[in-house]
Amino acid sequence: MTTAQKTIRRITSDELDEVLAHAIDEKWTDLALLGPRITIHDDEKYWPQSLKKHTHIYQPSELISDLGIRLSKLTSLTSLLLWGNRLGDAGVKHLSNLVNLTSLDLSANQIGDTGVKHLSSLVNLTSLDLSRNQIGDIVVKHLSNLVNLTSLDLSRNQIGDTGVMHLSSLVNLTSLVLSGNPLANQDANNLQDTNSLRHLVTLTNLERLFVRQTDITSIAPLSDLSNLRSVDIRDTSVSDLSPLRKLLESGIVAKREYSEWSDGIYVEYCPLIHPPPEIVQQGHEAVLNYFREIDAQGTATLLEAKVLIVGEGRAGKTSLLRRLYQPDQPLPSEDATTRGIDICPYHFQLGDGRTFRLNVWDFGGQQIYHATHQFFLTKNSLYILLDDTAKDAQSVTDENFRYWLEVIDLLSKHSPVLIFQNEKGGRSKAIDIQGIKGRFDNVKEVYNGNLMMPRSTAKLAQAIEYQVQQLPHVGEQVPAKWVDIRRALEQKAVDKAYISQQDYFDLYEQYLEFNREKALRLSQYLHDLGVFLHFQDDKVLRKSVILQNRWATEAVFRVFDDETVKSQLGRFTIADCERIWSQSEYRDMHDELRALMEKFELCYALPDLPKNEETWLMPQLLPPSTPAELSDWKRPGDLVLTYRYHFLPKGLINRLMVRKHRYAKRPHLAWSNGVLFEADDSSVLVQATSRGDEIVLRARGLEAKNLLGIIAADLDALNASFSGLEDKLQKLIPCNCNQCVATSIPEMYEYKYLLKRKQDVKLNIECRASYLEVNVMSLLDGFIPASIPLEKENRGETKTIKIFLASSEEMRDDRDEFDRYFRQQNDRLRKKDIYLEIIRWENFLDAMSKTRLQDEYNQAVRDCDIFVSLFMTKTGTFTEEEFNVAHQAFQQNDKPRIFTYFKDASTSLVNIDKAAMQSLWKFQEKLKKLGHYWTSYNDIEGLKRHFRDQLDKILDKFYDD
Repeated sequence: MTTAQKTIRRITSDELDEVLAHAIDEKWTDLALLGPRITIHDDEKYWPQSLKKHTHIYQPSELISDLGIRLSKLTSLTSLLLWGNRLGDAGVKHLSNLVNLTSLDLSANQIGDTGVKHLSSLVNLTSLDLSRNQIGDIVVKHLSNLVNLTSLDLSRNQIGDTGVMHLSSLVNLTSLVLSGNPLANQDANNLQDTNSLRHLVTLTNLERLFVRQTDITSIAPLSDLSNLRSVDIRDTSVSDLSPLRKLLESGIVAKREYSEWSDGIYVEYCPLIHPPPEIVQQGHEAVLNYFREIDAQGTATLLEAKVLIVGEGRAGKTSLLRRLYQPDQPLPSEDATTRGIDICPYHFQLGDGRTFRLNVWDFGGQQIYHATHQFFLTKNSLYILLDDTAKDAQSVTDENFRYWLEVIDLLSKHSPVLIFQNEKGGRSKAIDIQGIKGRFDNVKEVYNGNLMMPRSTAKLAQAIEYQVQQLPHVGEQVPAKWVDIRRALEQKAVDKAYISQQDYFDLYEQYLEFNREKALRLSQYLHDLGVFLHFQDDKVLRKSVILQNRWATEAVFRVFDDETVKSQLGRFTIADCERIWSQSEYRDMHDELRALMEKFELCYALPDLPKNEETWLMPQLLPPSTPAELSDWKRPGDLVLTYRYHFLPKGLINRLMVRKHRYAKRPHLAWSNGVLFEADDSSVLVQATSRGDEIVLRARGLEAKNLLGIIAADLDALNASFSGLEDKLQKLIPCNCNQCVATSIPEMYEYKYLLKRKQDVKLNIECRASYLEVNVMSLLDGFIPASIPLEKENRGETKTIKIFLASSEEMRDDRDEFDRYFRQQNDRLRKKDIYLEIIRWENFLDAMSKTRLQDEYNQAVRDCDIFVSLFMTKTGTFTEEEFNVAHQAFQQNDKPRIFTYFKDASTSLVNIDKAAMQSLWKFQEKLKKLGHYWTSYNDIEGLKRHFRDQLDKILDKFYDD
């Protein structure tokens, strides 16, 4: 038996009197009144949990000035929610009569210090939300009387140290939210501890603590709160997680992004040093190992930074490098160019006698190298942007400045930048430094000089030494022997470009007792830092540790620069590699170098060729012109999705083509700015438009929506790999009114705007071209897939079977193939009026951004007929959660039917996260206890065969019904 759907009733001020009269007569115990400007979806499944628990939910059409007085007679209430009603202090006063309240939510009600006093009489409260008000320190003391509180939300107020002090008596609290308040910090120059968190040591029952977006620098006071399970310190200045080591050792995991569905220590945007963020990124076991290694070895401090010199070709970058750090070398000639990357180490002394190391990278500025910048322009680095005064660029809108500053901002997560003007021929040039800094506040200063003069870079050199010491990672504490091993590897790099993995193990054993798993964790950490390259997840590359980045990049750029490869439009063979890499330093590493190029998404192997004719394609070298066959490809009725960028990184479509090359079935229908993807009878044309800031995906065919979803999901993933890029683009959806469907250039709507209208329940919008009313939900849902029978004359009603397909990211390829195969079954099933609807997160148009909530997917799980989950080396937090939701729904409603598959892949356990594998085994044991038996499969064909057999049995029932 299902529970009736809850609804929000919109009412007038006069109707509220009638509602409240019923509440008094019937002695209601709960009531939710939403302010008129609060936007909540009509469908309960999208509601926050705090609203779902209410039975009587109303939204007045206007603000009610005497709302507090009207509510004061509802003395039977135990739960009251009043979001956004602007009660103010006067209104709150009248709530003091509601002494039976156990739950009160007054978020966003313009409550100040006076209003809080009136709440002190509500001693039965166990849950209180005062977020987004104007509450200061002094009156928080009035909350200390509410000793029964277990949950308190004071986020987005003006509460500091004194206010937190008054919370110390609320010893029953299990959840406390202080995010967005001006909490006090530890004062290094003051012997007195001023960290606001020190007042929380008495709250020994705390399980959840949120101090996100505060200036807290230390979490030391939390070390003895043993019941903590969730700590949100995102976007704070916390750099040391060691105070929570007991929590970590109890199994609570440090994570970047927050999830309300699981416990964790959430650290996104924290300047972590102890442990370094690269260790946290490796997973829970790596964090625990880091602390254990420090226990055994002690610590050493990293004093090292990466400096990158960037700018247009022939601007003088190599001359700048030599003036700064290679004064014994002559300046290059005017026509000399850097091919690829040149790396120069440099050491200088700090005031305390310690040595600081710079790794200075000089980048080739030619256009052909720009596509590789995403692999080398790293965070926590200092950038020197070289401006050539012979060029006319003067402001942030000029291409030279805008391109490089945008690229640095996207790829390096806002690392600092110094601009140096090379005054060629003694020519100076004024630039709009204030305008540049106004747009890019990571630009620190501008220096200038004629590089022909020996002392032209003296001031810049001083600025570099100062700026690198301010980088957040400088001063990281790491296990002492790790530094010794690193130095030994760097010494080897002087003479050797690469070593075998076994050579690395042998070197590790010289300093520490050999443990393969620990050795590989250290290798991963040094790889993430950019010390060397060791791709442990690649079956070819894992065998070698590339010690010299320059050696690897030069090898790659030799292929880029090869005239024969250029003339072959980016195609190269094994014979080409043997010719290009004929020098002894490359001779035995051809397989590894090709694998490296594939790893960097620079090329892919063309399929269906004999072994002796193996050919690879580099999309960057494709012709610039659109193939004639595609010049007039667009048609009315195409399914179109447009990405419009504030800044479009170069090479994005080339990388997309490499990622999804199995759908680029005809490489001759690709060019440097576009590619045609095909699957069966469907096609998606992806191309950058002549605007220069736009990528358009245009699809057609029986499974156009499905194929578009697959391609768009990978474009979204590429966008997400650039820090902040998703916030600098618009997704535009075409109008589907009768007039727009008939044209190849329809009216466009911004996705975020449509989503807002959906949330505000404004479900119709006027087309600006035709003035026709268009349904917002139909725009968000896209076109009806063509494989659904649209005409139903002489036919029965079509029955839709919803199949929810869940898996972690590592199973993406199998997920794609499974999805496509079973959508193709619709061709045979439509004759029987059966339609298979495959549901996965990529196919939600909302999921093309990161705003869709997990509970929406969970609801889709509950609504589906069949639930299929795929696993290999890990469960995935959300995939396991979706299984739990499916199993619970099955117990209650006998649906969905649940099928669980584990891929039996030959994978080295050394290269798999131990914690992930343990979670997988634990999940399998859980399935066994539930009496649910899974199926193993070796390849995608085996998976398709098995599920096809099961599906046919299920369909027999549908045919009979």
